[in-house]
Amino acid sequence: MEFRSLDSCLRLDQCAFVKQKRLSLSQLRAIEAVASRRNFSDAAGLLGVSQPSVSNHVTAVESRFGMQLFERRGHQAVQSRELEQLLPKLRTILTLVEELEGEMEGRRALETGHLRVGYSTYQVAVPILTSFMQRFPNVQVEARSMASSDLVNRLESGDLDVVCITAREVPGQMSGICLRDMRIVLAVPETHPFATKRSVTLKDLAGQPLIQREVTSNTRKLLEARAALARVPLTTILAVGSWGSIVEMVRAGVGLGIGLDVEVDDVPGIVRVELEDKSLTASQFLVYLPERRVVSAVQAFLSTASELCPR
Repeated sequence: MEFRSLDSCLRLDQCAFVKQKRLSLSQLRAIEAVASRRNFSDAAGLLGVSQPSVSNHVTAVESRFGMQLFERRGHQAVQSRELEQLLPKLRTILTLVEELEGEMEGRRALETGHLRVGYSTYQVAVPILTSFMQRFPNVQVEARSMASSDLVNRLESGDLDVVCITAREVPGQMSGICLRDMRIVLAVPETHPFATKRSVTLKDLAGQPLIQREVTSNTRKLLEARAALARVPLTTILAVGSWGSIVEMVRAGVGLGIGLDVEVDDVPGIVRVELEDKSLTASQFLVYLPERRVVSAVQAFLSTASELCPR
């Protein structure tokens, strides 16, 4: 009979413990599916497996690592804060596995796959999107338009791969490239008294009915912060989620629009009026999480943006 020393037994126990801690792709896919669908049954349908199988995968991971991934609220599964921090890396791993499987099956990178893009200013983002889709027609692209702050939140959670945002600098813990510099300007109807002026001051805006983007818009945040510093009260009578809506309201004489110079240029029926405050500037950044840089579609999108918007 063979006897092992205490030291060797401890080493074997440690190896077994490490092996038990290893994650499987099935577990990662189950976690990602539940996070995306917020429901175990819907996640099972997405993966083509049974609902108990998905539940078992999630429960096994929670038990092994002593952490809660989801809070069960009836039929809804809400991801925990711990999972929110892990999701970007988890989704990067699954994307890379998908790319690897494609290459092993003889498909070249970017012949398949998908890219999720978000943008706040379509005048900057759409030309990049169009060029990318022409170069890589087999990549499935999903594009969303929303305020910059909301885009950053979606990027942090792993819901988006790259985002085009209006900001003064790249947000901390993220990477990015500057696409172009812009100024915050006023959009007025051709019949408004401001239309004959080359520029106006912040004080001139006091009492004027303003139409701005939603409160999470960085353009709006920058203007209101500067106005508060100058002690100029602004009157925002309407907040809308798209530049097109602002343009229509301005044309109808509802109020004066606040936008970026790239948005106001060459818009029929609208006159661009400069704001004299030189600090009312921002830039359009293409931002991504550092770990997503290794994904082929993200690399290709960044390359396309750099070519179209050289600095």
